[in-house]
Amino acid sequence: MSISLNDQMNKEWFIFKGTHHTGPYSVSELRTFFVNGEITMQSLLWKEGTEKWEALSRIDVLRPVHQLSESSTPDIPPLPTPTKKVLPKLTPAPLPAPPIDADEPPPIPLDALLNPAGDKELFKAAPPAYKKYISKILFGFMLLVFASVIAWFTLNEQSSQVQIKIPGVMPIYVEKLQELASQRLPGISLGMALSIDKSKLYAAINQSGEILSTIKLISVPKRILGSSDIELQVRGVIKDHLGSFERMSMIKGERLIPGEYEIQFSGKKIHYLNSQFKFLRAMNVFNNLNTNYTYKTVALIYPGTPRDFELKLSEFKKAVLNEALKPFGDKLERHQTFLSLLNKIMEMYLLTLEKISKPLEINAFEKMLIKEVSPIIQSLIIEASERSNEVVTDDLGSYKNQVYIGKQIGELASDMITLTQKSPKLAFADKTALKAKFETRYKFVKSQLDTVIQEIQTKIEVLSK
Repeated sequence: MSISLNDQMNKEWFIFKGTHHTGPYSVSELRTFFVNGEITMQSLLWKEGTEKWEALSRIDVLRPVHQLSESSTPDIPPLPTPTKKVLPKLTPAPLPAPPIDADEPPPIPLDALLNPAGDKELFKAAPPAYKKYISKILFGFMLLVFASVIAWFTLNEQSSQVQIKIPGVMPIYVEKLQELASQRLPGISLGMALSIDKSKLYAAINQSGEILSTIKLISVPKRILGSSDIELQVRGVIKDHLGSFERMSMIKGERLIPGEYEIQFSGKKIHYLNSQFKFLRAMNVFNNLNTNYTYKTVALIYPGTPRDFELKLSEFKKAVLNEALKPFGDKLERHQTFLSLLNKIMEMYLLTLEKISKPLEINAFEKMLIKEVSPIIQSLIIEASERSNEVVTDDLGSYKNQVYIGKQIGELASDMITLTQKSPKLAFADKTALKAKFETRYKFVKSQLDTVIQEIQTKIEVLSK
């Protein structure tokens, strides 16, 4: 393509190509570009002296470019087998560099985004591909937050130092409860303590959080400061390792008696999420996070020190034993007194029988009996008779039996006096016969006393253990 000198001198138009511009070009070159389809009516052009880029259709001085081109182009007749003619891409001839003092075109204006009518184009771009993954990303983010909360809670729970402060409880028990609550074991450990004023029970556990608790206390035999068995139950919440209980349900006994108790604990630990967000409890997946516990142990429920308890328990046991042994000790003493009187009667009778030679001389024995033995026997019989109607739980050595034995001893002495006085003489054979009769009855009464005394002593030994 040949370019005239006039065209070369009038190259002043620049064409905007979207990301860059080319030029300058003359009007004839623009016409050629338009005919070849390289520029259109909407192509943006600019030349020195204009303020902004304009579309070809809006530049009046370039109207001949597209009008002449359109009128000079003949109609293409229809073809039976139309084929698209591919035109070779026009490569513009190299142009001389513009003068050094020539002004550069302005930067690409915002007008380049406007159509020739001046209206803003609405671009409806297809939604990005990542939008379909937004729900998955959000779900993953929620899981991450949930896992982070659980991890934080677990770490915070394990690393926190348990501090137990209980006013009105002996320091030795506070230290013991704090040590127990600080244990990090696979299972649970629980301990209890009683306030000094005996008004509150405290329980400490090595599990944090909120635990709905039921605790049953059963007295350990012979390890409480009372004679009757005690059984009671308390309910409440152990929160952050510690719980207090003021109301007690008595199952056996009238009141809590200080001492050692077997502790039967059952509880449900409310998971941290369920305690902070109570609406989650309605969902099984969160409700199943709660943990059930059972535990048994023995604890001293006493307001004072363990040493003080042992001293009080020893004193109490002695008092209880003395009270329990008192009736048996009295019975034992009475039967031993009867046995002593029986032996004295035998000694007095046999010595007197050896000395006398006439039956009536046995009155000497009768006088000694009345003076030394009979008053004691009579007093024992009278007292036993008066108390024989008392209600007793044990018939061993009963007062009725004491009356019977006392009468037997008195009758033995009286009968031997009568037999001796009635004897015609007191020859050796007569004395031997009287001795035999006395010893027979003596042994019978003594065997009864020995049996009862042995049984009472055995009973006392059993109670003393």
